[in-house]
Amino acid sequence: MTEIALTLRRVARSGKSLDRVWISVGAILLAIGIFVPHQLGPSIGFAIDQLLSVAPFLMASVVIAAWAGATGADSLIARAFTGQPVAMVLMASAFGALSPFCSCGVIPLIAALLSMGVPLAPVMAFWLASPVIDPGMFALTAGTIGMDFAIGKTIAAIGIGLMGGFATLWLSRMGFLTDPLRDGVGNGGCGGAKMRAPKPP
Repeated sequence: MTEIALTLRRVARSGKSLDRVWISVGAILLAIGIFVPHQLGPSIGFAIDQLLSVAPFLMASVVIAAWAGATGADSLIARAFTGQPVAMVLMASAFGALSPFCSCGVIPLIAALLSMGVPLAPVMAFWLASPVIDPGMFALTAGTIGMDFAIGKTIAAIGIGLMGGFATLWLSRMGFLTDPLRDGVGNGGCGGAKMRAPKPP
């Protein structure tokens, strides 16, 4: 076997241990560099800028998840999301419409909630409703377009959350989406194992 073949074989073996997300990012950047080379620099710069803007939310979610797992607060958070699934979806949709998270900033919070054992249906309701409207956007919309439009957008955000939450709840009851987290997240990390298999009192 030639040296080139051995090198390619080693690269292929090492690629199996790489995360698929990083492989996808590398493939996208390679495609941009080949087909649209003048766009490669601006694309990398945009990605770095967005990562830096989301970094505070990422760090906050890591700290919150670590604190919750270390202090046992994750048990309290999970208990707050127990009860009737329909009521949880309703509350999560309303809370999501009132929360100040953007479409990117809400993702680390979602990961932290799921790792703590919060059911997927209310998390999905919160996730969908949150980016549509927030208090600052409500005030800006009311001041520039009108209060009626701002109220209508808030109702639409809650409606989107309800649709997504109830659809996820239905799929979960049908046997789908039973474990939305990857291995090592929520089933052994961030205290999530305690939520899914709590100790008897």
